[in-house]
Amino acid sequence: MDYRKFKAPYLRRAQIWEKADALRSRFPSCAQLPMPVLDLAEFDLGLELVPKARLRQAGDIESLLLGDLKTIFVDRDAFLDPRSENRLRFSVAHELGHLILHADVYGGLRHDSLETWMEFLLTIPEAEYDWLESHAYEFAGRLLVPPEPLRTALTEVIQMAAKAGFTEWDATGETALSFVANHIRRQFGVSAEVIAKRLRAEKLWPPTNS
Repeated sequence: MDYRKFKAPYLRRAQIWEKADALRSRFPSCAQLPMPVLDLAEFDLGLELVPKARLRQAGDIESLLLGDLKTIFVDRDAFLDPRSENRLRFSVAHELGHLILHADVYGGLRHDSLETWMEFLLTIPEAEYDWLESHAYEFAGRLLVPPEPLRTALTEVIQMAAKAGFTEWDATGETALSFVANHIRRQFGVSAEVIAKRLRAEKLWPPTNS
């Protein structure tokens, strides 16, 4: 393959959501919040998570799906550090997105190391790589933050705020969104940034004034 001519597959957001929802619905463990995504990868999907020293430093990534479609490298320091748990969870969910959405791409590369993966990245057009990454990011967000529990969590925050006399969500800008996202994120085991993006992607933000 001439990587300079590589084209990412075209996927609509609705297609990505459908794939994420289908994966979540296959396994009862996925009903838990935060979703046990590492267990999903290892025990339900049969993947091997292999801690790799200095993966983040070498490739600016915390996980990498290999071309055998059976192995995910994870940064060893992140794997061992409880403070990195949420980032690692999202990163593994991101790689599951590549597995589900881009199996033909990854399997065709047959890369078995960070070095061969970086060779691919340095050769393909940047815009095509950005498409692959945006697909996997959207998949991971939808997988870890299902829409109905998100809607319920948002409703609870709105009701809590209403009891304190706060209802003008439209006029508050990023401050209110940051407050809500930080309040909700622990329930899903992701960052506030991920929650903020999911609220907007699911058209739940801004809330309708009561």
